[in-house]
Amino acid sequence: MVDIDAVRDWLGRLPGGTLIGQYVDDWDAFEEMDRPVVTLFGSYDTGKSSLLRRLLVDSGSDVPGWLTISARHETFEVNDAEVGGCIIRDTPGFAVGASDIRAQNNSRRAMAAVGLTDVGIAVLTPQLATAERDVLQKLFTQGWPVGTMWFVISRFDEAGADPECDLSGYRELSDRKVRELRELFELDGRTPVFVVSQDPFQTAGPDTDLSRETWDEFRGWDGMRDLADAFAAVSPSALPGWRHSAGQRYWAAVLDETVTELRRQLSDYTARAEIAASGVARREGWESELDTLDRAAQAGLDGLVEEVTRRSWEPTPGADELQAEIQLTLDKWFTKHDVRLQRLQQSVRKTKERERARPSWAGFASLVAALGSGEDASTTTPAGPGGAAEHVETVGTMLLGMLKVANKGPGSIADGKARSVKAAGDLGRHIGIAEAALPLAVYLAKVIDEQRADRARLNQDKAAAEKRQQVVTECTQRIRDTWQPFVDDVREAIVAETRDQVDLDASLRQLVEQLQEAVAEGEGLRRAGTVPLLQTEA
Repeated sequence: MVDIDAVRDWLGRLPGGTLIGQYVDDWDAFEEMDRPVVTLFGSYDTGKSSLLRRLLVDSGSDVPGWLTISARHETFEVNDAEVGGCIIRDTPGFAVGASDIRAQNNSRRAMAAVGLTDVGIAVLTPQLATAERDVLQKLFTQGWPVGTMWFVISRFDEAGADPECDLSGYRELSDRKVRELRELFELDGRTPVFVVSQDPFQTAGPDTDLSRETWDEFRGWDGMRDLADAFAAVSPSALPGWRHSAGQRYWAAVLDETVTELRRQLSDYTARAEIAASGVARREGWESELDTLDRAAQAGLDGLVEEVTRRSWEPTPGADELQAEIQLTLDKWFTKHDVRLQRLQQSVRKTKERERARPSWAGFASLVAALGSGEDASTTTPAGPGGAAEHVETVGTMLLGMLKVANKGPGSIADGKARSVKAAGDLGRHIGIAEAALPLAVYLAKVIDEQRADRARLNQDKAAAEKRQQVVTECTQRIRDTWQPFVDDVREAIVAETRDQVDLDASLRQLVEQLQEAVAEGEGLRRAGTVPLLQTEA
């Protein structure tokens, strides 16, 4: 048996928030019902709605306006009706493997309703279960007390034997289908199975304004009397035991669905965390490479200015020749090191292009977009009736809300996106190599030429050396100031290309750790709460 208190405690400590309030509200609303709840479930077009209509009409009750009879998929919500002393729920038909949102939502609503019921009735066509077999098998193994899981083989007048022309053949086929059903799901003799033709030959069609007399001529063989008698035998006195078992099924389903969803979220966020971590590693590697290139350029600059100044100090060339020589020397230095910077910047860009082309990047990009939106994901909850399969959708919004809170400070995703755009737009705004070297060459040539002219007035070679060193230091600083924007451009590119990954790295690693812990604890509770196929009543 599942430890309900432990499950509730676990639900209250999930990463990003708690689900316990929603589940408790749904359970309390069900537990307060003082009459047995009977739920019809199965694939769409198995005849659940027409079966409920027949039960209502035969019991003298009005058919509610929401009940529609059609060959199309018409039931989209869980609705209640009263038949005798029971509350009967009609559910949307589930569609196994459906990809459209409506069909998926219908399946979730149906599964959720089965989790909150005292008696479950699986409605099947004469072909029995095919694609939905595994789904039904999962439901049947959730600990139903004996006599609380029923099967109805519906619309049997369409099975292939005409009861009006060959009643014995009809009954023989009915018996064979019951045997096949019991074998299919390994049901013992205590599990009720009914074979019915609720609207033989579609006598009533889609009408809802009907009377008992509509089907009088078919009552000898349509099987509805046995089903009605079974409803009449449902006693409220059995409710305490049934509700206890329903609680076990409900909270076990909550646990199972939530663990399954957490595992899916863990897989998704682990992939996103790996992408974020790769961005951190790349930034560190690229910045280290940039620092190495910058240091190499700076080291080359020191010797360069010293050599140019030494060779130019002698009063041999004229001012124009001196400027040309200095310009050529600086051009070579700038070109050599700028080429290395451009290679690094191209490597950064190409690496990011390859990374964004991979399928794994789409999940990370969608997460960044969601975090950068103005929606408050932490308070977004799906609409519709409650139940395990409904509320697990909230897990994703809880986790997204948790990440939003973690990334709301300076340097958040929303701010970072704006800064990334600005940085990308500013790249390349600095002057080119020739334009950068020219004013430096003019300045350096002028200073050297002036100092050469004044050398005759200098009393000591020591003074000339000091003056030359002063010129070297000042010119070196000017070159460094001109060079720095080129380095800054590449650094901004590195930061811009990795900003989202670096910003999310810490919070994603923390979230993955919390999800791992939550999944491990939930799986432990699930293993401890395994229940047998059919429980006997206490």
